[in-house]
Formats: sequence, structure tokens, C-alpha cells
Amino acid sequence: MFRYMCVVAYDGSNYMGFQIQKELPTIEKEIKNAVFQMLGVEVKIYPSGRTDRGVHAVHQVFHFDLDKKISPKGIKNGMNTFLPKDIFIREVHLVSEDFHARFSCISKEYHYFIYTKEYNPFYRNYALQLRGLDIDKMVNAISLLEGTHNFKGFASASIDKRKDTVKTIYSAKIIRKNDFLEIVFIGNGFLKYQIRRMVGLLIEIGRGKETEEKIKEVLEKGDPKISHKVADGCGLYLYNVVYGEER
Repeated sequence: MFRYMCVVAYDGSNYMGFQIQKELPTIEKEIKNAVFQMLGVEVKIYPSGRTDRGVHAVHQVFHFDLDKKISPKGIKNGMNTFLPKDIFIREVHLVSEDFHARFSCISKEYHYFIYTKEYNPFYRNYALQLRGLDIDKMVNAISLLEGTHNFKGFASASIDKRKDTVKTIYSAKIIRKNDFLEIVFIGNGFLKYQIRRMVGLLIEIGRGKETEEKIKEVLEKGDPKISHKVADGCGLYLYNVVYGEER
């Protein structure tokens, strides 16, 4: 068997997430269809992780296996021929059979964008739009999320109870870029809804409805019911996935 590692970028606006969901539109479904149209074979897709409805990716990684060797350039060009214009294969590499898009990953980087001026319809699918935030309070609070913690309180209440909820965030920061806030998280892994719940609480702090003490409470109690709403997926981007000695 020959294993192909692919880097894909996509606009998640029109999809119900990465993972296949019956007849619903998903990124994985489009990728599998593209491979089938190109080669006439069904392949199993192994992503570095799943993104939710409306979430975007600049650098998502997945792999699949074929029983015949094809040039990576041929795979890339062929897939892009059959993919819709909001999904694009950026890179394809032939890798060893011990590579796994999910389990070989050592860190992931996500960015969340907030547009802070008057509503702009052109940003409606690509950034959360909020005005009047106290950015200094948010900047001070986000550092509390760095380090190794049990993030169960920021995860989806429906995650498997056997799943390890202890994760390490290497870096958490807020960058001011003109009319946007760019919230950046780099960690060894993230739970379902974790980033969007963390952003949701940071927003409440920025609106003056909570203080940074709430972050400590959520981490201590581990109860998703107290970590506030999940921020909209439109502002979230999977920015990078790192393997081996890249980080």
C-alpha cells in the first residue's frame, strides 16, 4: 500500500463540518467523491481532526492509502479538478506507512477572528462581529488558559467520558489587527467545542459580564454548563497542524 498525506484548505461556510454525516454536505464527502471520480476507488480518509459546521481551514491534514503508486503532483492536480472551488488541496506527499494524520500530530494551531466595527455583510461567514469589547480585559484573561489543564469544562458535554480531557496550550494570545481581533491558540490537541467555548467566555469578559476568575472556576469545576455559550464557528480557522520536529 502507498500512503498519501494531503494538506487541504477550505471555506467551511457551506458544509456541516469535516466528517461525513449521511446525506449532508461535508468536506470529507467532497474529498472522497473527488478521489473516486479521479481513480474509481473508494478510500478511507483519516484527518488530523474534525472541524465543526461553518469552521474553516488554512492547513488541515489528512491521509489515505492506495494500492498503486501515483505521483503526488498527479494526486494533487487530479483531486483539485474534481473538488468544488471552496476546497483546495495545497500539498500532497508520499509518506511512510507509520505516518498517521491524527496520531502523529504533535501540535495544532487555531485562529479565531472577531470584527470589531459596524456590521459588514462581507464578513458574515468569516468572522464574528462584535463591537464595544474591552480588549485589555480579554488580553489579560487569556493567559490563564496557557499551560496544562483539565479542559473538560470547556468541552462539549457529549464527548466520550473515556476521552482524556487534559490538554496543554503552549500559547494563547490576542493580536489586534486594524478592525479585527485575532485570537490564537497553539496546543497539543483540543476537545470538541473547547476553543469556541474559551472564546465565548473571553467575549463575556470583554463585554464586562464576567471576570477572569470565571476561567479559573471553569478549569477547577470541569462543568461545561458554566462555561457559557459556544462562539459561532464562522470565526474559527484551523491554521496549522505540526508533525515531527516542525514545532
